Amino acid sequence: MYFVVIDNVGFFWGILVEGLHGNARVRAVNLGGWLVVEGWIKPSLFDDIPNGDMLDGTQVQLKSVTLQKYISAQNGGGMNVSVDRDNPLEWETFKLWRISESVFQFRTSEGQFLTCSGDGDSVTATTESPSDSETFYLERNFNNRVHIKLKSGTYIQASNDNVLTADFPGTPGWDDNPATFEMTFVAKLQGDYQLANGYGHNKAKDVLKKHRNSFITVDDFDFLYRHGINTVRIPVGWWIASDSNPPAPFIGGSLEALDNAFSWAQ
Repeated sequence: MYFVVIDNVGFFWGILVEGLHGNARVRAVNLGGWLVVEGWIKPSLFDDIPNGDMLDGTQVQLKSVTLQKYISAQNGGGMNVSVDRDNPLEWETFKLWRISESVFQFRTSEGQFLTCSGDGDSVTATTESPSDSETFYLERNFNNRVHIKLKSGTYIQASNDNVLTADFPGTPGWDDNPATFEMTFVAKLQGDYQLANGYGHNKAKDVLKKHRNSFITVDDFDFLYRHGINTVRIPVGWWIASDSNPPAPFIGGSLEALDNAFSWAQ
């Protein structure tokens, strides 16, 4: 029998299942990676996501293979975009907003999005809220070279004037040409949002149901009890408050698993 501690975004609630008596000491474990997905604990949860290293929130840098310069949002966003930096820092780092496995939006360090109004126009970083003009289609080959194109099918290229323009003629190959960029990963996120966004609702629901039913079971609680553990800490996501219908893309079901934990602890 346990003292169960629930952790929700830094706040703690304790439910006393059996009190501690006399000189009894709290001996606790943390059940992380169960009701809040943490990729470093169970990376295999993400194995079947297409383009699984380009999940929502991933930070990337893009380098023109012809100019050998990095794409940069001047002042971190809100201004023009250039292709003129030798060493990538904050202005040259973009956060991916994943729409699908091949459709993305690029957010600058100051919060604006890369945008292009249409064929022949330049790319800037001046939009606060993304829509079609801020949505790009990415093609990728095996060694992290990418092409970026508009919905119209026109490819973005790095011009000799060190700007990005939507006017590459035809379809680029993977050789050194102005429409090909090298993509470097700076940081990645692997949580519930990334899993659900990457798989889509139906597949994510199946993956999470299997995970929640198998990662921690009644046998684990029995094992802990037999080894003197009398307290467990269970991190949960804030969306558990709307578990029957959580905001997209989160997947409900963690409340049922938490209820099971209370039953096992008795």
